Amino acid sequence: MSHYNFSSEGKAIVADFPAQVKGKTFLITGPSEGGVGAETAISLAYGQPSTILLLGRSLPKIQPTIDAISAINPAIHVKFVTVSLDSLASVRTAAESILLDETIPKLDVVINNAAIMACPYGESVDGFELQFATNYLSHFLLTNLLMPKILAAGPGARIVNVSSMGHLFGGINWESLDFNKGKDYHPFVAYAQGKTANVLFTVALNEKLASRGVKSWALHPGSITSGLQKHMTKELYDDGYSWLAKEGRVASARKTLQQGCSTTLRAALDPALEPKDGSIYLSDCQIVTDRGLVKPYALDPEDARKLWALSEEMVGQKFSF
Repeated sequence: MSHYNFSSEGKAIVADFPAQVKGKTFLITGPSEGGVGAETAISLAYGQPSTILLLGRSLPKIQPTIDAISAINPAIHVKFVTVSLDSLASVRTAAESILLDETIPKLDVVINNAAIMACPYGESVDGFELQFATNYLSHFLLTNLLMPKILAAGPGARIVNVSSMGHLFGGINWESLDFNKGKDYHPFVAYAQGKTANVLFTVALNEKLASRGVKSWALHPGSITSGLQKHMTKELYDDGYSWLAKEGRVASARKTLQQGCSTTLRAALDPALEPKDGSIYLSDCQIVTDRGLVKPYALDPEDARKLWALSEEMVGQKFSF
């Protein structure tokens, strides 16, 4: 059993796996200053990666992360790629720029970290419910478009999907992904749907990529204070606490950013982790087997295949590899 736990910190995990970081290329979405994505990137800088690609909406929000990486090791090739995850066209443009960039021959690790949380009802540029589109569907498209460079990294490449214990609030609303155009919308339930989709995406990726040696993990990073909570109100917090109480659970203690990025980094780096028998979800740096902490509906292979096919239909493209 691994010694990692709630209190483990990202930089320590990077230090434990030097061969999995040095000279490697990492891609991270949502690395804005003060968030888990930024802390993940900054922690990786201590392990001498070759390249870190930072994908976000606005360079001013990402520049502090770039500066922090350069201060640790100016030899790292840090590249900012503009992407708006509420637009499939923007995702396609970002992916194309990476595919055409000859300085990026491969992607060893893709970390789908960006998210929004419990926002008021809204729709993406393409007309999809905003949390589902931003937190899941755009990452589905981005990852699949970048698959040639992920596969170019060979066996050992990783795809890490940052989910959340928020998936416990509900699964996929198969009857209406947009909650009847918002008429039946609840911010937490919609957040849960997107985060459940992240886990099902991981199930499907492992099934499809097993023969290639590429592994995928989903995870709950912990409760961390960051910009993710900007839409949270007292009413929403109270709803969450009440729901947890009904489940016989309590809200987890807050983590620091260093503690918050550690589970992502173990998923990205530890070669001993094996996604098998449905064990593809981590929390507190450990594989979760308690079905009270990762719901069976998030791990169902049939639902994972169903969501994949539905997602292909939504983005208007089929993927095979």
